[in-house]
Amino acid sequence: MSYDLSHFQTDVLDRSQRTPVLVDFWAAWCGPCKLLGPILEKLAAESAGRWALVKVDTEAHPDLAAQFQIRGIPNCKLFHQGRVIAELAGALPEPQLRTWLAENLPTPKRESMARARELLRAGHAAAAADLLRPLATNEPTDHELAVLTARALMFTEPAAALALIAPLPPASPWIDGAAIVQTLAAAFQSSIAPTRLPDSPLRPRYLDALNQLRRESFEAGLTALIAVLNEKPAFAGGQAKAVASAIFHHLGLRHPLSEKFSRPFSMAVNV
Repeated sequence: MSYDLSHFQTDVLDRSQRTPVLVDFWAAWCGPCKLLGPILEKLAAESAGRWALVKVDTEAHPDLAAQFQIRGIPNCKLFHQGRVIAELAGALPEPQLRTWLAENLPTPKRESMARARELLRAGHAAAAADLLRPLATNEPTDHELAVLTARALMFTEPAAALALIAPLPPASPWIDGAAIVQTLAAAFQSSIAPTRLPDSPLRPRYLDALNQLRRESFEAGLTALIAVLNEKPAFAGGQAKAVASAIFHHLGLRHPLSEKFSRPFSMAVNV
């Protein structure tokens, strides 16, 4: 069945608030679409309502195809809570399609992880840790979960955060997140034991910056940190510079605070 724009809001966007919806953009002239369509219908029937399939004929509804930037077909977009969470271009054999669905369909764990990422970005690490710690305890081999949990714990329990990332293999796809934890947890441990830091007039100001960051007062912490870097770009053996960079990556490079402080940071360290 195809759907026009008047039904798309109800049949896809609204419905995806309750059940994931896979939209198959296809056309009658498309050979690969004819191969993919029956497989999708079979898998949707097997799912017993875990997810729904909606088929949209791009020839009949070019405006809808343009709205979702469909440049080639077949194209499948997985909607959850009103937004696209995964996309598949081209036709896959059934075994690979099953794998793709298994990897991308939302689960309670994935939803908790997504919520935790939002909390971290908003500066609510304790709430993120409450969500993640039970999951990480139950699934100790899930490295993505371990790194995310470590990012939530590093502000209040830096040693526990470092322990979580210790088993991560060097080739892990989550190694960049682990590097954030490694940098910030080590620095926050220094704020707990200040004698690890150089004996310098800048040390109290740097400790203040670290303590602000530990409290997730990111704007105040970055302001104080960049003031230290303006005085001495390589303070604490480069730790201060690494901490600022790690905070930007923790928040996300497009976070308003990362964008606000990236230029002053660059000017401070590139002297």
